[in-house]
Amino acid sequence: MLLLSKQIKNINVLVIIRVYKELMGSEENEMAVVVLHKPSGERYLLLGTGFGAYKAARPSLFGGNLFPHEEAGEIPAAAVCDELGNIHWFYTEELQVLEIDGMEVGRLYGKLKSLSSKKASDTIPAEMELCPACRTRVKITDKECPSCGLTLIV
Repeated sequence: MLLLSKQIKNINVLVIIRVYKELMGSEENEMAVVVLHKPSGERYLLLGTGFGAYKAARPSLFGGNLFPHEEAGEIPAAAVCDELGNIHWFYTEELQVLEIDGMEVGRLYGKLKSLSSKKASDTIPAEMELCPACRTRVKITDKECPSCGLTLIV
């Protein structure tokens, strides 16, 4: 693929990947997550997610640096690309997943629902139970969930 990208410099990444697959004889399903940007109605390919956090402090009027005004926040974001291969960053609440690997999310969710319809007692050993907050398997003897930190009462 490096050879292809050196020979064809002005063609976007998606075309290079398609040419590479044709040359290698790969006719597998496309492995992509298609998302909808709700405000614009545009469809994009999901590249990955990111998470930004910030904290700012400034001296207060009366306490100075002893009692500063603090501001903190989190910024969940996702990287997507358009048909030209341009990368855009959007807030995750502005995106909706439409397809995963060529299958609609509703169909995948239906499969997940049928798998999860089994009784919890059938799939979890007797010495394990589910955390009520995050549904992670925890040992009966655990005092705290290792995933979410919830204190468990025996």
